[in-house]
Amino acid sequence: MKALLFIVLSLIVSINCIAQKPDYNTTLNSFLEEYNIKNHVIQDTLLNENIATAFNYVIFSGSDLVSNSSAFGYSQNEEKTNVSVSSNLRLGKELSPLYTRIGANASGSKNVFEFYSEGSWSNNVSFNLGLILKIGNASVFFKGGKKEVKKFKEINDRRKINASEPLYKTEKYTQQTIDTIDALKKDILDIKDGGLIQSKYSGLLVQFPDIKKLIEGKKYEEAYSSLIREEKKIQDYIDAHKSQKEMEDYLKNDILYTFDKANDLTYGYSLMWFDINLNLGNSTYKFSESNVDESILEEFGNVYDLTKDINKLKSVLALNFNHSHNADKTIWFYQIGLSTTSSSFLENVLINGTPKIIRNESQEFVFQDEDNQVIGDFVNVKENFKTGAFNAYGAIFFTEKKNFGFNVTIGHNYLIDKPNGTFYKNNFTTLFGPVFRKEKDGETKLTFGIDLGWSNAIYNTRVSDDFTGRIRVGIPFNIYSKKKSKIEA
Repeated sequence: MKALLFIVLSLIVSINCIAQKPDYNTTLNSFLEEYNIKNHVIQDTLLNENIATAFNYVIFSGSDLVSNSSAFGYSQNEEKTNVSVSSNLRLGKELSPLYTRIGANASGSKNVFEFYSEGSWSNNVSFNLGLILKIGNASVFFKGGKKEVKKFKEINDRRKINASEPLYKTEKYTQQTIDTIDALKKDILDIKDGGLIQSKYSGLLVQFPDIKKLIEGKKYEEAYSSLIREEKKIQDYIDAHKSQKEMEDYLKNDILYTFDKANDLTYGYSLMWFDINLNLGNSTYKFSESNVDESILEEFGNVYDLTKDINKLKSVLALNFNHSHNADKTIWFYQIGLSTTSSSFLENVLINGTPKIIRNESQEFVFQDEDNQVIGDFVNVKENFKTGAFNAYGAIFFTEKKNFGFNVTIGHNYLIDKPNGTFYKNNFTTLFGPVFRKEKDGETKLTFGIDLGWSNAIYNTRVSDDFTGRIRVGIPFNIYSKKKSKIEA
């Protein structure tokens, strides 16, 4: 009785093991059935890789910082130079919608790269940390014309044939083949007579005609490298049979992904995301005797040490909604956001030129800019000065190669809190100008923009005094390289 029970249990376990063993053909067919023209032209892994490059197409935004991509940025206007670097890194696996943004920037109130020079009274070095959350269904495009539909069907048939190779070449995908390849590799390392190798491994080389040609041509190094690739290919197939999950990952992320990457019919992208960024930095203010009114120089020097720099923490918290769209004939992007800034009143965007220290009618030391506007008391330099902003930015590239277009920046700045005696009025910014994009292999290599308009113009005043211009340069370092494979799968 016990023997019969043991046999029954063993049979159940054996049947269960057989039932759980992953089947290559069944799993492959289930994935192939997912392909359709409407919403599944390529593998999700490749789709996500294509989408990842979107952060490197439109580099600029409403601020002077480069923030929409992994890039180096430079901005210059008549008042300030700004240099920044930013990098976007995905958090989690390939399908994760969450990214982190890490960056840094330096700015100075003088000319190009003259940070902390004798002529620069205001400098800032800061670090930026942010989170990016993709929302909605990111997508790429596929032309649904007759030619494209026919091409899709042809590729679909080739995809099935390519992925089915282990089913019609069963003798190739075995451990015995791996052992024979290992023996051939050793003989190549100790090569004396190529003719002997060809005859000794004739059965194996029939399965690898390209490698056979390399050996016949005595191109042993190339033959050795090809054998390594073939050995890995067979080993990956054998390892995939360990579990159903490994079989699915092998088919999706190796076999089908490789084929789809070499035969990608999609183009462009459309995606939306939110980003929240915290910029923390140290602002340094330095003044010399030339910044102090001569009549009070001695008295001021008796109270304050001009050789000491003034340092103040500056923080900027920003939240933005972004939408980027790269279609057949255009690339467009827009951003809508709000931000709040806490700093010294010496960061006041309304300051014109280099401020000077004078004594006011109340016998207090105050700052006065080049428009003779008193902007605040010296004793309040380290007090918190808080402002907010609503910003909107848009850019469109519309030429044949999508390398020329226009961008516009609109902003409203308002007061949240200020120290007593500090000058500030709500103001607006409107800048417009051409933007140029240098591209290669469909990827942005450089973005250059020239903006003209009104910057920080006070409402209900003569805005012609606030007419300005700026130039911006952005150079991406594409961490998500998407260079197409030249090898047909």
